[in-house]
Amino acid sequence: MNTFSKYNPQLFTNSSKYIWLEVTVKVEPDTVDAVAEALGRCSYGGVSIQPSENHNDDCYSTNDKEIINNTYKYFEVSAYFEVGTNLNYKIQQLERELLLLGMIARQSGLMVPKTQYRPIEDTNWSTIWRNHYKPIRIGHKLMIIPPWNNVEIDSSKIPVIIDPGQAFGTGAHPSTQLCLQAIERHLIPGDSVLDIGCGSGILAIAAVKLGAAMTTGLDTDNESIHSARQNAMTNGVFDKFQLVQGSLDAIKKQPLYRIVVVNILSHTIIQLVNNSLTNMVATNGILILSGILAEQSPEIELELGKVGMTLVSKTNMTEATPTTSEW
Repeated sequence: MNTFSKYNPQLFTNSSKYIWLEVTVKVEPDTVDAVAEALGRCSYGGVSIQPSENHNDDCYSTNDKEIINNTYKYFEVSAYFEVGTNLNYKIQQLERELLLLGMIARQSGLMVPKTQYRPIEDTNWSTIWRNHYKPIRIGHKLMIIPPWNNVEIDSSKIPVIIDPGQAFGTGAHPSTQLCLQAIERHLIPGDSVLDIGCGSGILAIAAVKLGAAMTTGLDTDNESIHSARQNAMTNGVFDKFQLVQGSLDAIKKQPLYRIVVVNILSHTIIQLVNNSLTNMVATNGILILSGILAEQSPEIELELGKVGMTLVSKTNMTEATPTTSEW
């Protein structure tokens, strides 16, 4: 059995050559969010989310066709922990959370998350960490690329360069991919776009590259604002990307947006709907919601229906996974 206690002695000897501990959790699609959040709270360098199946080629990761056709049944969520005096505490905290998530998964008839630990020497840390992130083809036009990857892309593709730091949003998560596909479908050149819970800024940056005239990224987390700013500058779109740190109230006096996209946890979406989220959407605009749990979908649909919103479409990977809906 691959447990943390197995590696504990060799990690903490004075002569230990190990600097990092890689933690990888194999999960089903509907437990990706919770596991990624648990790992991200105390890990170094963000969280990697990748399909656990082998890719058909070495250069590219998941694409929209594979997502829609439910090809991937399992994902691997990976994070890295620096070996040091507080590693035991961090892993104990993580294992407590994973134990609780495992109990919930079992009660729901889902696979219990499976955790693997692997010590890593400092000499090969950078290469191993970066190998988790490959270019991702999404929709008909978008290609999400980490900044260190020099892969040649087709001229018909639009590159979006995202550094997978601490902020959520590398393009690997299914809900992020479904949001990007929805933006590509609905965006008209010259549109204004609001990204609530912008994380790395991937959605707003992609929107600008698809033709949006102006985007706003809203997040309460300082690290997310910093990450989004850096990614926007890397992509050369910072002049069309306004960043605001705070709650929805911080932008309520701004002009309405033709596209509003929300890719966050389901309970937060409910809070936003109850806080006049729809008032941010312009007449004949589009509201894209992602991460809606099946049991909470009826409540959200009821509240949106009360204010005159019409459901355009719903997409998810399986019947049990969070939904992306367009209004």
